[in-house]
Amino acid sequence: SSNQFFISDGSTAGGVPLALNHKINIVASTASTLAPTVAQSGSIFTITAAAGCVVTLPAATAGLNYGFHLAATVTSNTFTINAASSSDTLQGAITCVDKDSLGAVVATNAGATLGIDVPIAADHQLVQDGNTKGRFIGTKIDYVCITDAIWHVSGVSFHDGTLATMFT
Repeated sequence: SSNQFFISDGSTAGGVPLALNHKINIVASTASTLAPTVAQSGSIFTITAAAGCVVTLPAATAGLNYGFHLAATVTSNTFTINAASSSDTLQGAITCVDKDSLGAVVATNAGATLGIDVPIAADHQLVQDGNTKGRFIGTKIDYVCITDAIWHVSGVSFHDGTLATMFT
């Protein structure tokens, strides 16, 4: 009648209510390098390093997942996400939006305002090293490991100018 589930270890009469809610772990980072651990799988890393950040993922293991959010525009260097090895490849797609389109409905314009970036079979890095490749505040990219050799990428990246691929 209380819409609660109780569990008991035998020491508490009637048990204690089991929390059935889930809150995603948010990890704030100002570091120029970041190496998420297996224990941090499921976390979103919010990165405020304007001088750039290089992320190195752990070895691909099915089920791992991480989110990366740029809480500040990268004004120098790069925002890079590396797989642990070149044999850990990428699949999926990232929607790319011109940062000047905020607050407006974006229509396609030969890759100048909206695009979809898709890695090729051997790609294992995401490198945002110029305005046309992203690195602007609000970018959020998710990595989900599908097999012990494949990361699926998705998300939204904010760019400026004519879009260029961020995958290598």
